[in-house]
Amino acid sequence: MIINSTQTGNFSKPAPEIIAEKLLTWFNPAARPMPWRTLDPEGPLPSAYGIWISEIMLQQTQVATVIPYWKRWMKTLPDISTLARAREEEVIKLWEGLGYYNRARNILKAARFICTHYKGIFPKHPEEIIALAGIGRYTAGAICSIAYNLPCPIVDGNVIRLLCRLYALSIPAATASSKTSEPIWQLSAELVQSADKIHHPMGCSFFNQAMMDMGATLCTPQSPDCNHCPLTKLCSAFQQGNPLDYPLRKSAPPLIRREDIALYCRDSKGRVLISRRPPGVRNHGFWQLPMLEEIKWEAAYHQFAKINLILGKGLLCKVSHNITRYQITVFLYPGQVDGKLSLDENLRFVSEEELKALPVTHSHRKLLKKMEEKLF
Repeated sequence: MIINSTQTGNFSKPAPEIIAEKLLTWFNPAARPMPWRTLDPEGPLPSAYGIWISEIMLQQTQVATVIPYWKRWMKTLPDISTLARAREEEVIKLWEGLGYYNRARNILKAARFICTHYKGIFPKHPEEIIALAGIGRYTAGAICSIAYNLPCPIVDGNVIRLLCRLYALSIPAATASSKTSEPIWQLSAELVQSADKIHHPMGCSFFNQAMMDMGATLCTPQSPDCNHCPLTKLCSAFQQGNPLDYPLRKSAPPLIRREDIALYCRDSKGRVLISRRPPGVRNHGFWQLPMLEEIKWEAAYHQFAKINLILGKGLLCKVSHNITRYQITVFLYPGQVDGKLSLDENLRFVSEEELKALPVTHSHRKLLKKMEEKLF
């Protein structure tokens, strides 16, 4: 796909080199301050390790949320070798609250692979990077362009929205991995290659970051700030007067409601009974209060009784949270231990201090906080 100045209706398609020049001019000093970024065009490129961690954390998560997590991670695990030696439970604990925990497990897996196959040095070639656990086309492009200044394309939600409006492309606002986004990948490749030809020491790095920043700060989903956008005169959607029509919007599927029941039990020492989620389920390896999913109280009573736990009546508290298409409410009831209860490495009583050091699912951390407020 070649983008040139041929006419489309009353508007011409802007040349890639013009877009690249305008975005590079806009990016610095307009760039959002982020601790993993290097904004001095004459300075060293940012650490590939730091960019990798930031990009994985930023998946499905806002920048403001990620920054303290990234700082804590880099302080605790400052390099790939330190990360590779860490226990999975330590890594998950650092990730606690970010969700989508397989991201953290894949980071650990990739770090150990890098130590084994690349002597602890993050690889530089795109085909080597995309082969690492948890790294897809977008993340590989982001690392290669930002950390190594290579002309590799990136496509995420912000870039899809920006380029759909810029070129008036009527395609769905789909994920970067979908077939419908392939024209965006081609455009992104042409643009970053044009940035690479401009006399700029960090052309590819700054250009791709500029696209992401513009999508996040100016070319927003609901209220695009066209008055301050450096691409307004080149933007087909703006010229047509309908930027909100791009990209095509897909109606969200209805939420599926689910109810879970958890049990709150303390022993004579004030310790809380918790269980570890088994392998093969969401959030496996995390700790939580004993819980049964998609169940009513009567059925839960009999299920808990089978493992020698007594589910009491009288609701203590509840929390609600959404996961993908599910709206989940967890109801917490008091509980007691039958004398025959068998404790093991996956079901045990822990003190408040021990609980703080363990990775606990977000919803159950909220339940525990509510109970702490009630008791103290």
